[in-house]
Amino acid sequence: MKKLNILLQRWYFPVSLKYVSLIAYIVLIVTGLMAYSTDAAFLKQLRNTNLGNLIVWSYWWPAIVIGAIFFGRVWCMVCPVELITTFFSKIGLKRKRPSLLISGWAITVFYIIILFIGIQGFAIHRNPFFMAIYLLSIVGVSIIIGSIYEKNTFCRYVCPVGYLLGLYSRLSFFGWRVKDKSICDTCKDKSCIHKKYQYNLNYKSCGVDLYPANISDNADCILCAGCLKTCSKYQSNPNSERPNPRFQNIGFANDLFQLKPLRMAEMVFVLIVSGFVISEIWSEWNVTDAYLSFLPDLIIKPLAIESKFLSGILKGTIIFAVLPFIVWLLPYLFTRLAGLTIKFKDYLLNYGIAFIPIIAAAHIGKSILKSTSRIPYFEHLSDDFTGIATAQQIIDGQITLQQNPVWINTLVSLLLVGFMIIGIWLSIKVVNRLNLRSGIERSSKSYYLIPIIYGGIFLIMLMVWRWF
Repeated sequence: MKKLNILLQRWYFPVSLKYVSLIAYIVLIVTGLMAYSTDAAFLKQLRNTNLGNLIVWSYWWPAIVIGAIFFGRVWCMVCPVELITTFFSKIGLKRKRPSLLISGWAITVFYIIILFIGIQGFAIHRNPFFMAIYLLSIVGVSIIIGSIYEKNTFCRYVCPVGYLLGLYSRLSFFGWRVKDKSICDTCKDKSCIHKKYQYNLNYKSCGVDLYPANISDNADCILCAGCLKTCSKYQSNPNSERPNPRFQNIGFANDLFQLKPLRMAEMVFVLIVSGFVISEIWSEWNVTDAYLSFLPDLIIKPLAIESKFLSGILKGTIIFAVLPFIVWLLPYLFTRLAGLTIKFKDYLLNYGIAFIPIIAAAHIGKSILKSTSRIPYFEHLSDDFTGIATAQQIIDGQITLQQNPVWINTLVSLLLVGFMIIGIWLSIKVVNRLNLRSGIERSSKSYYLIPIIYGGIFLIMLMVWRWF
């Protein structure tokens, strides 16, 4: 860790990685734009044979999710969009942020738009061309936000990816902290938050409204290392103990066990994500996928909606919002029947935390499934990075994809069940600590239905599918 913090003081790190990822980002967009199709059968193969779509959804996205769970918001450290929005904020209008952005609702609404309209309506994860448009849209929004508002507004108050990673990083072993708060107390220059360095692209003060000495969790810090660099370089009184901010080991799930309540916008975000991961895991097995589609079909079919776009949005609303709301509601109803009088809002904001480790475990499981199942497609990428010819050859039977060896499937099954058990265990510990904080006895409390019901949705499905 010491060597990493020394490296973070260098002028070329991590900014050089941002430029590398920017080049990769452009390549992924270009390869996606080169693979346009509206044929459903063809797209079923093209989504895996196209370089851009394969990397984005099967490797890049799983990697940043898993990275956040174990190492914190490390993706933000190398994200090319942060580089773009920071540049435009430097030359932009630098207006103050409105309350809507600061409240967190802008991120939640942005995520709902991406999930309901992008994923469900346009299936951006199954169409390389739409995937490319989605990536361009993220850049476009970051440019607009950066051009209007001060500092790094997009990353802190608009980016749903960073928001999700902030939630998952509650489980992380690592985080950004200061080694000695007393050094910050006696510091006179405050270079880490000085206005003079706000719009530097490298040696810069914090652009996401944080003061390093007050950072107690991983929710908002984007690990740009700007405060570390300014603390090292711009010292009015040289101090051998500086730089003071650093990346350090904070202990597994340290932030989770702080039991910091969710904000209302954050709670809605977590609720929607909890429904999304149910869909992601259950859709992997045709048996549970049929159960998952039962309620939406029961409502949509009588309406005779011909538009796939509208039916997709309606189905998404039921699966991503209605279904998880029912799951979240059940423990609360049993709690009321048991005689406890907690307000529904307080239940959602406090006990909503208990859903996070299970959501994270499910997301890890989906990431593993996607990444391993797409391995056979890699041998054909070097010959056809657009994937168009390869997809057609698979459909015509000219290419037969190799199956993964049995040991990989066995390992995947063990990992899926193992991570879910850990997620349920963490959820139980969160409920227990919340109960103790509230003065509630441990035994026979309805709040434990959170890990039992929500965790059981995944664990039972995975065990039956993968083992029986």
